[in-house]
Amino acid sequence: MFFDNLKTIAIQVLILCIMAGVGFVTDKTGIFKQSDGKRAIDLLFYIILPIAIVHTFITMEYSAEHIKGIFIAFVCAFATHIFGALISLLTFRKRSLKERGLYHYAMILSNAAFVALPMAKSVIGSEGIFYCSVYVAVFNMVAFTYGIYEMSGRETKLDLKKLILNPGTIPVIIGLPLFFLQPKLPYFIEYPMELIGNCNSPLAMIIFGTFLANSNFKNMFAKKEIYVVSLVRLIVIPLSMLGIFYLFGVRGNILTAMIISASAPAATNTAMYAAKYGNDPALGSETAAQTSVLSVITMPVIVALATVVA
Repeated sequence: MFFDNLKTIAIQVLILCIMAGVGFVTDKTGIFKQSDGKRAIDLLFYIILPIAIVHTFITMEYSAEHIKGIFIAFVCAFATHIFGALISLLTFRKRSLKERGLYHYAMILSNAAFVALPMAKSVIGSEGIFYCSVYVAVFNMVAFTYGIYEMSGRETKLDLKKLILNPGTIPVIIGLPLFFLQPKLPYFIEYPMELIGNCNSPLAMIIFGTFLANSNFKNMFAKKEIYVVSLVRLIVIPLSMLGIFYLFGVRGNILTAMIISASAPAATNTAMYAAKYGNDPALGSETAAQTSVLSVITMPVIVALATVVA
C-alpha cells in the first residue's frame, strides 16, 4: 500500500512540478517574469485564494465529522507551528538575530498556500482544501506576528491585530458561518466562485516557478546552514507531527491534510519578507529554493506514509 500511495502522490507532485516548470520557462523566456509573479501574488493572495477557501466552506457537506475536523485541524496546525518554533530555538544560536530569524522563519512556516493546498486538492480533493484552509489561516496568524518578529531580527513588535486581520484568516472567518448555515447560492454566483478558485493551484505553481528561475542554485547547495533548515523543515517537523498526531488518534483525510501542510517546503515569502523587514532577500530566496527542490523527494515519501497510517 505504501508504494502504491507513493506512486500516486509522486505523480501529483510531478504534475505540480510541471506547472512550476511553466513558470520557470516563462521567466527565462521573458514572457512572465518574477516581477510579474510578484504583482500576481497580490491577485492570488487577496482575491483568488480567499474565494477558493470561501467556496470550499460553502460547498462542503455539513456533518458532525467535518465540524469535529475543523477543531482538530486548528489544534494540529497550532501544534505544528509551536513545535517548529520550539525546535528552531535550538538552532543557530551563535548567528546574528537577523540571520537566525530568517532561518527560523523558514523552518517554522511552510509553503502551505502555494504547495500544500494544490497538493491536498490533488491527493484528497475538496476535503483537503477544507482542512488545509484552516492550516493556512493559522500559518498567516503566525507569519504576520511571530514570523515578522523573527524575520526583522526581533526589531518589529508583535502586532496582535494581525492574528485576525490578515488575508489568510479573514476568508476562514467568513467561510465558517457559511459552512454552518449552508446557504444555497444562485448558480450565477457560486459557479464563478468555483472557476476563480480553480485558478489557485496553476497560478500559484506558475508564480512559484518564476521564483525558482531566479534562484542561485550554486549558492543554495553550498551553504551548510540551509541543509539544517531543510532537514528540520522537510523531515524533523513533519515526521514528528505525524507521530504525535497518530498517538493522539488523528486519522483519515485530516491527518493526511495536516501532514501535507507540515511537510511543504519553506514559504515563498521568506525572500519577500526578508526584503521588506531589512533582512537578506538573497539568502531567503536560496533557503526557500533549496527546501522546494528537496521537497520533491521528501514530500511524496512522508505523505505516502501518512496515507498508510491514516
